[in-house]
Amino acid sequence: MKINKSSILIIALTLVIVYLSYSVVDKSITLSYSDQGCGSARADIDNITSLIEREWTGMNMEQIAYKLENTSINKKETNPQIKKENDLIWYGDVRFIFSSDRLVKVEY
Repeated sequence: MKINKSSILIIALTLVIVYLSYSVVDKSITLSYSDQGCGSARADIDNITSLIEREWTGMNMEQIAYKLENTSINKKETNPQIKKENDLIWYGDVRFIFSSDRLVKVEY
């Protein structure tokens, strides 16, 4: 049986199209799972920041700094994640916002 060049070309093109289609579907599924994971993590972060804000509102800057330093996973003497500014304490990407030396808001 003789196979001509056009048959080989058609088979090769079909295989390439099947592979590319599979690749697109696979990446779409992976992206969907990734988006769900990010959405879930964001919801968890929002819940935790709301909980902290509700429980710690009204505490002064020193109390908050003390709590952050003592509950930190990193027990070094100076925690690089905690940065104090005028009316803010930064804990990584989380902002503790103060007014009149009292916590009023926690934002991420």
